[in-house]
Amino acid sequence: MNALFSPYNSTLYREQVSRHITWGHWFLLGNILLGMLIALRYIFAMPLPDTGLSQLYLLVSWIGHFGYIGFILFLLTIFPLTFLITNHRILRGAAVLVASVLQVLLLIDTQVYQLLKFHLNPYVWNLLVENSQSKSSLNWNFLFIAIPLIIALEIVFSSLAWKRQFRRARPWQGRSLTILFVCCFLATHLIHIWADASLYSPITAQKSNFPLSYPMTARSFLARHGWLDLQAFEAQKANPEHQGHRRIAYPLSSLQVSPQDSHPNLLLITLHGLRSDMVNNVVMPNLSRFASQSQNFVQHLSADNERESSLFSLFYGLPASYMEEMLADHRSPLLLDELQRQDYLIRAFSSQSMRQSLYRNGIFSGVRQLQNQKKDNDGQMSIKRLLTWIPQTEDSRPWFAYLQLETPGNLWSDSDEEQGPFQPELQQIDPFNMPDNSQRNLVVNRYKNAAFLTDKHLGELFDHLASMKLMEKTIIVITSDHGFSLSDQNDGNWGAGINYTNSQLEVPMIIRWPGRAAATVSSMSSHVDLAPTLLQELLGVTNPVADYSTGQSLYQVTPRNWLLAGNGNRFVIVAPETVTLFDRQGRFEVRDRAHYQLQDDSRPDMPVLLKVMRDLARFRGMAVSEGERHR
Repeated sequence: MNALFSPYNSTLYREQVSRHITWGHWFLLGNILLGMLIALRYIFAMPLPDTGLSQLYLLVSWIGHFGYIGFILFLLTIFPLTFLITNHRILRGAAVLVASVLQVLLLIDTQVYQLLKFHLNPYVWNLLVENSQSKSSLNWNFLFIAIPLIIALEIVFSSLAWKRQFRRARPWQGRSLTILFVCCFLATHLIHIWADASLYSPITAQKSNFPLSYPMTARSFLARHGWLDLQAFEAQKANPEHQGHRRIAYPLSSLQVSPQDSHPNLLLITLHGLRSDMVNNVVMPNLSRFASQSQNFVQHLSADNERESSLFSLFYGLPASYMEEMLADHRSPLLLDELQRQDYLIRAFSSQSMRQSLYRNGIFSGVRQLQNQKKDNDGQMSIKRLLTWIPQTEDSRPWFAYLQLETPGNLWSDSDEEQGPFQPELQQIDPFNMPDNSQRNLVVNRYKNAAFLTDKHLGELFDHLASMKLMEKTIIVITSDHGFSLSDQNDGNWGAGINYTNSQLEVPMIIRWPGRAAATVSSMSSHVDLAPTLLQELLGVTNPVADYSTGQSLYQVTPRNWLLAGNGNRFVIVAPETVTLFDRQGRFEVRDRAHYQLQDDSRPDMPVLLKVMRDLARFRGMAVSEGERHR
């Protein structure tokens, strides 16, 4: 034992430690270079940045980050051993073991990142361990070759580093490499500070590319010294128009179209905050009767629990995680593009302003001479404007009208003098101070009265369309942006954007398509299914749906046992019995769908997760094989 661990600060001990530290520096260099080589898999797993500065940042961050991480891990693991172990063979053996384990973990992380776009953490690790025997899990066969190769390389690094210290010293070599790594590390953080303050997305989008990467921001420091206007910064941050170009391939292939012989009109109606269980003979008798005469999709889910992200998916047929890039690029949905190409007149009607970025930079950004009325806070007036506009259209041209009614989700009536049938109701609504559960019945009645009034207006619309003989010439789609919580679990949750319960996700999807028989469809469907339905069935697009959407036609008979919801920050897999939530860091939680209770022992299904990650990356310029594209 004394031969291994010297308790005395002797000259021999100091010489041994010095020799071991010198050896450790060269061994560290070999491992940094090996780590950088393995880390190339991160770079190949993401689209190459499309600006010179962002490409330079990728290069310096790759060098600086792995130089820094390698140095820190050396300080925490191998460096202490140089003081404790005096036998160089044992020291080198221990170092080879430690370094091999770290390099294998890095290699595993690259494999996880390539397919899941997550880095290793306790949540992801538990998921991998539990799915390690699954045939559908990540492919680990390459480790049988990679691990022996890494161990062999570590032995070579150890041997070369030991021989290197006996050669004539050339201090400039070590200093030059140290300066390179330090400069790249500092440049990484300084460039990111500038990019963050300037909202330069080609650089800020790279912040999670590498594991343990936390590039610096210095907004408070810059603002304190007068170099950054925080108010202007927040305003610019909220406006995707000024956040630079994003790289989205949409569609993956040019659309091939075989136009239909007939071109019926298209009327799309969204009812803000209407949950599906309100469509019944008591609360909404007109809509319920209309649904019985149409194709009624009774297991339909909104794409998110917030308005903009859900409407994005409705028009684009894509998950809302693509919304920020689409709005920044001013990309209009293919549905609107093709409607215009086939000479449809297009107009939008809403009781609320449509100047939001979603409409201005996204949905209607490509529409020529879009006409939409100004905000009037009156859903009935919006319907009247629609009916006034329709007779002015030319008989030879079909039209598409978008009607957005706000009443259900806002819990107010267009007329204060009109009292709904559900009494007593809550008289005053304060969205910042909602009542407790003791007044739940009052809130529920208020919501039902708002839905009842909306139904009355819809009934008037249906009657006018019938009198104008448009029912057999017009496809009518009625749905909602999202549902509405009424403290259904006695949890004090009201409204939307809170959680992913059935009350916030389940919405009506009713389609009256001339020539199609009425039907009740019980298979699961989603907002991302509407765009491919209309592109295929109405506009004659013949491409595989996977070229432009993650959904499928609502008239396709292929059943699904899960659907994807969520937004750019949180992804949600909704299955018949469970709701799985996960974020960009790979944190998971599984809840039962009926009561939204956390299930501690449940884990996501790996094949489903892999399919979800393919959908979330499919249109981001990644290399996708034909098999994966059409899977």
